Amino acid sequence: MKIVIVTVPMKPPNEVEAIQYPIDGNKDVEYEKPVRCPINGVLAKTLKKGEQVKVIYILTTGENSECERNKSAYTRELEDINREIGAILNYDTIEIDFEPANKTYNKLITDLAGKIPDNAEIYADTTFGFKPETLSLFCALRFVEEFREAVVRYIVYGKVEFNKETRKPEKPMLYDITSLYYLFKLMGSMGASSAENAMDTLKDFFAM
Repeated sequence: MKIVIVTVPMKPPNEVEAIQYPIDGNKDVEYEKPVRCPINGVLAKTLKKGEQVKVIYILTTGENSECERNKSAYTRELEDINREIGAILNYDTIEIDFEPANKTYNKLITDLAGKIPDNAEIYADTTFGFKPETLSLFCALRFVEEFREAVVRYIVYGKVEFNKETRKPEKPMLYDITSLYYLFKLMGSMGASSAENAMDTLKDFFAM
């Protein structure tokens, strides 16, 4: 099963514009149309007819959070993309507090680990969401790789700059940051006889 994990923005939906994201890296998954949710463009190029896909939205709750409305917009966008593909989509949600506390990390990690089945192929979008989510997500992915035989295929980050005068988004780029996850994994499992040997291992990683 393909598992798609999306950190949903808290800001108003009218501030989350649809953008065509060029890809820094694998051009085979570059989507020619604008999307609000960056990974939806990757899914447009990788979904297959009849395959089972579970989308897990991570919603940050709070008095001013617009996550629910953005989730609805993301879902409509993906449904439109899938109309001509025919994958079998279903959806799940994890709600976390807008609070960088142990209870938040614990809930996100354990909920994610519980919702990802054995032998899953994982696609994740970390463009939005509050800062500690990414590290918590990496911990959950490490768990399911180790104990559920999951495989992390893509972790993406959509970058834009905003024009100083118009405040309109410009210079978009979609980055595949999966290598950052594997660096995180390497650091957690690195064994070496000395700091020098460990540094050589790092240099070899960055040379790949």
